[in-house]
Amino acid sequence: MIRRATAILIARIALIAVVMGVTCGCEERPLCYDHSHKSPVYIEFDWSLAPEAEPSTMVVWFFPVDGSTGHRYEIIGDGRSSRAGFNTSLNVPEGTYRMVCHNGNTDNNIERGLTLSDYEITTYEDNVLSGLSNRADNAPRPDDTESQPVRAQASTLYAHTHEQTITIMANATKPYYVCFTPREVTYKCHVRITGVENLQPGLEASAIITGAAECWNAESQGPGGMQVTVPFPLSHCGSDCLQGNVILFGYREPLVFHHRLRVYTSHKYYYDFDITDQIHNAPDPYDIEVKVSGIKLPDNPAGGTGMSPGVSAWEDAEEEEIPM
Repeated sequence: MIRRATAILIARIALIAVVMGVTCGCEERPLCYDHSHKSPVYIEFDWSLAPEAEPSTMVVWFFPVDGSTGHRYEIIGDGRSSRAGFNTSLNVPEGTYRMVCHNGNTDNNIERGLTLSDYEITTYEDNVLSGLSNRADNAPRPDDTESQPVRAQASTLYAHTHEQTITIMANATKPYYVCFTPREVTYKCHVRITGVENLQPGLEASAIITGAAECWNAESQGPGGMQVTVPFPLSHCGSDCLQGNVILFGYREPLVFHHRLRVYTSHKYYYDFDITDQIHNAPDPYDIEVKVSGIKLPDNPAGGTGMSPGVSAWEDAEEEEIPM
């Protein structure tokens, strides 16, 4: 019994010694559970190119130059100011990076991709008649554009891609500093249609623009993706006037198809206009004015003032070439 008790006591003393040794080892050289070896990077935003911007959040990406997956951070402001509150410090793993920023938490914009070469901002799929209360699925599309995806219009996007790289090392002796200068990279298009004959107060109207860019590409800092069709609503602006605004990611060069403006009405009539020159020759390519005229609505449209099940087919009313 005495030998057994002695053996148990020796075992307990040995266990205590091991525990104390581990504890002492931790005190001399703390255990490192974070093997990413991060360093703080102070982020600042210069809003001189976008003084009107009121972002909800700012997304910052650090993309490794070796093409591997980037590191994403989303910064929420301090709630006291719309822009200065986004300046902050981020802990970034060591490596060499290209950096991208853009505003986040928007209504329509969607992030796509995880590396600089494939990172894009696009929008969700939409319906050609999303601007009307009755969204029929059989709305005709302009010739040669039936295969274009239909995408929602963009939310205003402010972005900046740094051309220079930054190399971050763990436990650096000097602080890292990055300044972004976001600017608006989406295109505003203001459409005004005058000379609309027989325009009734109850008439609904919407429109599409074809040949728009599908997305904004972070690497090229410009329009990317396929050519798409973008729908948007129209509203009455007088007894013979319709108007609407749409935000686009621009257009790709070379242009495969012309830009068509097709106007749809709740009476199932549609009207086409070629607006290619107005878009490409706009004095300000980021703030485009499109003006067309000469729509003649029917005097007594079938189905009254709304889309009626009795109107089974769409009527091609007219097509116009609009010179500058």
